[in-house]
Amino acid sequence: MTDVLEVKQLSKAFRRRGDWPWTPKSVALHPLSFTIGAGETLAIMGETGSGKSTLAKLIAGVEESTAGAIYLNGQKLHDNHSKQRCQNIRMIFQDSEKSLNSQRTIGQQLEEPLLFNTQLTNDQRRESVKQVLRKVGLLAEHYEFYPHMLSTGQKQRVAIARAITLEPQIIVADEALVALDPSVRAQIINLMLDLQQDMGISYILVTHSPQIVKNIADKILILYRGKMIAFDTTERLLKESQQPYVEQLLHEHLAKEHLNEQRHKR
Repeated sequence: MTDVLEVKQLSKAFRRRGDWPWTPKSVALHPLSFTIGAGETLAIMGETGSGKSTLAKLIAGVEESTAGAIYLNGQKLHDNHSKQRCQNIRMIFQDSEKSLNSQRTIGQQLEEPLLFNTQLTNDQRRESVKQVLRKVGLLAEHYEFYPHMLSTGQKQRVAIARAITLEPQIIVADEALVALDPSVRAQIINLMLDLQQDMGISYILVTHSPQIVKNIADKILILYRGKMIAFDTTERLLKESQQPYVEQLLHEHLAKEHLNEQRHKR
């Protein structure tokens, strides 16, 4: 399988607000390296503060790295090449409610990536957006809706529609499924898998949920205090004995999720 994304010795350090210039920087992410193939799903896991979201933002270009490099199809991505990254790597944020502008229609918001990254006419952009809405299980009529007129699940579909509008190679989802009702979450996961099969998208999922990881991830990357302590196939990490932290993260949490699901069904 061809690697679509390669991360080499990527790291992030920063000074807190109010620190003096000579104050040592805090390390949010120690140097790490990994690859993801075309059409693969990578899950990034770890406790709160482990560096998961930082890594996701570095890949998506929301933040700049301190050191290291990211390669897309063998070509190095530079921080000043925002258009190239925007077209090929898109992000779905945790809160679809906050990521949508309540004052603009769904159509207007979905047209924005096309407006800034393509030469399509107004009519072509409108038609393209309606096609994308249908692709994520919504109606063309939702083009005229405002966010408050949609359910939580529909808003998440809009967030996915915005992510796939430019037909990217990679989608980074930062805890995008965590707030959804289990039944809605299952529908969204199925939608993402269908889109992956149809479009060849690679997913990078930041998640706390071993259940989600077990069902859809090809590989797992585990962070602990900013360091990568595990990176392997999902099958191997779930089946073979791991270091205590990895065992707890994958298996104890999996048991808790199963118990919570049983309670929810009752």
